[in-house]
Amino acid sequence: MKFTIVSHACMYVEHAGTSVLIDPWIVGSCYWRSWWNFPEPSDELVASLRPDYIYLTHLHWDHFHGPSLRRFPRSTKILVPTTIGTRFRDDLEWLGFTDVIEVPHGGRVALAPGFDLHSYQFGHPTDSAVVITDGRTTLFNVNDTKLFGAPLAQITRQFKSIDFVFKSHSSASPIPYCIEGYEGRFSELLSPQDYIEEFASFGLHVGARYAVPFASNHCFLHRDTIRFNDTAVNPEHVRDHYNDRAEAAGHPSRARVMPPGSSWDDQTGFHIRPFDYSKRDEYIAELQAKHADKLAAQYALEEATQLDVPAVLAYFDAFFAALPGPLARSIGRRVVFDVRDPSGVTHLALDFIVRKASLAAEVSPDDVVIEVPALILNDLVTKKMFSAWTPSKRLKIHLPGTSVRPLLSFLTIIDYYETGYLPLRSLLSRRFFELSRRRAREIVAIGEATARYLYTRHVSRVPLKPKMFFRPPRDKRRTSGAP
Repeated sequence: MKFTIVSHACMYVEHAGTSVLIDPWIVGSCYWRSWWNFPEPSDELVASLRPDYIYLTHLHWDHFHGPSLRRFPRSTKILVPTTIGTRFRDDLEWLGFTDVIEVPHGGRVALAPGFDLHSYQFGHPTDSAVVITDGRTTLFNVNDTKLFGAPLAQITRQFKSIDFVFKSHSSASPIPYCIEGYEGRFSELLSPQDYIEEFASFGLHVGARYAVPFASNHCFLHRDTIRFNDTAVNPEHVRDHYNDRAEAAGHPSRARVMPPGSSWDDQTGFHIRPFDYSKRDEYIAELQAKHADKLAAQYALEEATQLDVPAVLAYFDAFFAALPGPLARSIGRRVVFDVRDPSGVTHLALDFIVRKASLAAEVSPDDVVIEVPALILNDLVTKKMFSAWTPSKRLKIHLPGTSVRPLLSFLTIIDYYETGYLPLRSLLSRRFFELSRRRAREIVAIGEATARYLYTRHVSRVPLKPKMFFRPPRDKRRTSGAP
């Protein structure tokens, strides 16, 4: 077996003349010129890709990237996780792909004799992890999933020996970084160090031979988001912390940084493409100069785009029609979009009490206010992709008080609406019952997380951190009898 790290969250796995490409974002930018690969893959590497299969873990554009997918023959077999809705299939058919295979949770696809792919969903309604094995080497691509508890144990029981684990190590959420004045307001929210700790705790928990910081290798170039480069986690820091913890525990697992273009094969081992992450600022400046024309064109387009009020109101009419009253009222306050276009600023208010969207003359101090360019809001309602908005960080949030619950509730509910969980009659389908049966372990995980949250909040008074969900590694020196 051989695998190559291609880009941010993209890897290419080959065995016995068959290949599978996972999450190809291999050209250009995504999220309205906000995200760019860091570092970018070489043209030679991109041109060399000839996958027999493509697996897409979820719908976010840094994983499901239309311009990259268009580079491949439309006859390529596309593998996607089975979800309650048909969004994956619909979008791929719109792109022209004719062979789309849905893989159920825990399902296996024989890519070739002795070369298997297994798909596992968790958490987000369309998020998934993937295991690829040839019977001798096992790759566990966790990607953006937050696996823990019984769902993770399902995988580690099936695959007793995991050779490589690949996992994200930085935040893609707009919370807290997109909230005005977030510094000092949200002490219980996750810090960059928490993501480093989570990565290490996870990799040591599953006992992988090697842990690779993955799916967080991007930078920001758009003028509205370039400041977020300071929130990124350096994968070399992740490696150093991981290896310190492993060594202290006497555990043989080690972390390796594999920049795009790096590879490993079972005959010759690692081939690492050099990249100096300490020179991040210099590299980002080079990328800004390289892509200056594309960025300038994006700025001009955003400044010229008028808000499509009828399209936006029609989208939210359908959204509120699908939203049960009690669920709507749970948000507890208005969410207002402050939309910039050539005419100025328009206030578009979502009233969750009366379940109505309308233009508002003014904003209340109690409102959750989100600034967004007209071009982006037009795209969101046309493409039904609010889930792509949050990782983009192309939003500025004004939050009354220090509770993020109304904001999180809104973003979660609209995500479930777009992925087919609303209206609630969607849950009466045979497809949903089969999906729920296969993912029943998540109920146990939710119960565990709830119990831990209540305990830490009301008893120990220690903030709940992801690392708490993983057992510390056993000291291999003790279990082996070594001194």
